[in-house]
Amino acid sequence: MDKQLQEAVFNEVMNRYGKFIFMLIREKFDGEDIKDMYQDFSIFLFQQIGKFYSESANLFDTKAWIRTVTNNFCISELRRRNGKKQIKFISEEKSEVIRIHFADESTDSSSLYDLQNATDLHKAMSDLLNLLSKRDALILKMKYFYGKPSSYIGKRLNESHVDVYIGRLKDKIKKKSGILDIQDFFEKYRTAV
Repeated sequence: MDKQLQEAVFNEVMNRYGKFIFMLIREKFDGEDIKDMYQDFSIFLFQQIGKFYSESANLFDTKAWIRTVTNNFCISELRRRNGKKQIKFISEEKSEVIRIHFADESTDSSSLYDLQNATDLHKAMSDLLNLLSKRDALILKMKYFYGKPSSYIGKRLNESHVDVYIGRLKDKIKKKSGILDIQDFFEKYRTAV
């Protein structure tokens, strides 16, 4: 498309629908984000017009197209922003104690818990399970607290691939707590209790 025609179409769309676009963006964003998103959307719209406008299609008479393009842009931007959120870690005090014993680079032998003591090991396990939903914690408790086989857990909780599910839960705990060897922690717990 000719740049001059693209600019003319863009200017006409913004003149007719600029306030409408601003209102749609304001529904999804607030504060300074509204102005930033409006500017980002303007650039995006200019590019979209260059790609998809044809002289036979009349974009000037359709609010539906503007609404769809604006909403899709806002949703994509919200998803992109939410994907960059930081993982929330458990308290430094709790995670440090657990990392001291189970992280590969650990050399410090002092801790708040004596992980040879069943009471302290139970407290450390409880702290880890608080990172999960009640159902997920129940699955791990059944496996490691009560020593139930995976087939039993699967039948009771209607979960078809319990071992795979437990593996994913362990990965989730690793990410949230910073423990590198979660299996060693669970095995120590199983033998101590």
